[in-house]
Amino acid sequence: MIKIVTIDLDGTLFDNVKNISKQNIEAIKKCKELGVKIVIATGRPISGVMPVLKRLGLTTTDDYCIIYNGSKVLNVGTKEEIFSTTITGKTVKELYDESLRLNVNFHAFRKNEELITPKHNPYTDVEATINGIDDILFDIKNVKDDDEFLKAMMVDDKDNLDMVEKNINPIYNEKYSMVRSAKIFLEFLNKETDKGKALEQLAKYLDVNMKDTMAIGDAGNDISMIKRAGLGVAMKNSFKEVLDICDFVTLSNEESGVAYALHKFIIDK
Repeated sequence: MIKIVTIDLDGTLFDNVKNISKQNIEAIKKCKELGVKIVIATGRPISGVMPVLKRLGLTTTDDYCIIYNGSKVLNVGTKEEIFSTTITGKTVKELYDESLRLNVNFHAFRKNEELITPKHNPYTDVEATINGIDDILFDIKNVKDDDEFLKAMMVDDKDNLDMVEKNINPIYNEKYSMVRSAKIFLEFLNKETDKGKALEQLAKYLDVNMKDTMAIGDAGNDISMIKRAGLGVAMKNSFKEVLDICDFVTLSNEESGVAYALHKFIIDK
């Protein structure tokens, strides 16, 4: 019996213009009425996901969310951190130097959720806009070694980030959790951080067996939770690598694929 469902936002719950369909909203409400925990799992900060949680009615002390691609698991109602990880300022500076070598844009989120960038660029503008926050110009070289960050990101157009994934020094993929959360976002987190590990931590906290969990997503940063969940669901519009590892392929984000999966495996069982 499924007791926890983690759901990604972009490309999953959202359609292509960032709307949530009536069918998806109603299915989530029905699952809540059945006692199933619906957990939004996203790369966004809490400021960026809070409007979604309010719309879905997931703001009580019985609701949880996974943010920053697993760097934090929060109780939405109390804002208590159930789980969190960070990387150091020294790491951020090393990754920034690598972004300079590869000639791509860069930004990072401090532990206090400030978004800092060495220069304004269209990709950081997207990050700031979708999350309703300001980006702060900051010389990355002035970051202190022991400063704490939630994640660092190389941000650029798709072709440039495709190049980065092929040419980045392999040590960064070995030392950190490197995930492609969108075509224009390549993220670096603590090695013990991803959506799958965050789901495990939440399931442990709620005393739920992992076989009773379900995860729905579409992109590279969703692979870990889709693989770890008892039932891993990919959207029809998913990246190929996601389609290759899932247990079930639902309809696309333009066809209320989340609602289809919730009905198939929970509501209509």
